[in-house]
Amino acid sequence: METRDQILDAAWNLFAERGFEDVSVRDVTNTAGVNLASVSYHFGGKEGLIQETVKHCMNPINEYRIKLLNELVTMHGSVDEVPLVELVTAFMRPVVMPDECGVRSGLMLRMLARYLIESDYTIPPASRSLYTEMIQAYAKAFMVKFPGVDPLTLVKHMVFAAGSVMLYHGLGKVALQLSSGSQEDIGEIDREEMLQDVVEYTLCGFGGRRHNVD
Repeated sequence: METRDQILDAAWNLFAERGFEDVSVRDVTNTAGVNLASVSYHFGGKEGLIQETVKHCMNPINEYRIKLLNELVTMHGSVDEVPLVELVTAFMRPVVMPDECGVRSGLMLRMLARYLIESDYTIPPASRSLYTEMIQAYAKAFMVKFPGVDPLTLVKHMVFAAGSVMLYHGLGKVALQLSSGSQEDIGEIDREEMLQDVVEYTLCGFGGRRHNVD
């Protein structure tokens, strides 16, 4: 593994477990087994390392979303012809199944939660343009389905939908176990079933009104 990748891998784990403030550059380099100066050489310092680590979490998910949307448009001939249920599925699938695009779900949740808490809800500059491209592409697609709904409302609904998945990743298994009244482990959550459930749930509220999903 290259030095740069060793540093990123160590930083990913440490930032997710302990947060950005509590992890020093020395902690990262000791874990990675590289010299202290290598962080400055490859990333310009701790802030650059944080930005790059978060980028490696966010960008694959948004790239996958854009890829799925483009595939749907190609398949159906135009965005107008893409069924709403398929559009919602494409938007949600990368956050339900982040492993499909090389992102580890457990670490993704902890790191993004910490980044949002500690960085005042800012998007890393290294991820901002791609995130903007993804949001705009899906917002335009959803506007075709809901022409009478304010675009900002649709963006809010996109955030609500994605946020519910993030919370379910973190607390879903515990909530299901507690609600069953059983002390036994319920096993791993079926991701395909989870995707179907969250798409159905999202369709019931998306656009601010009831509608037919067919």
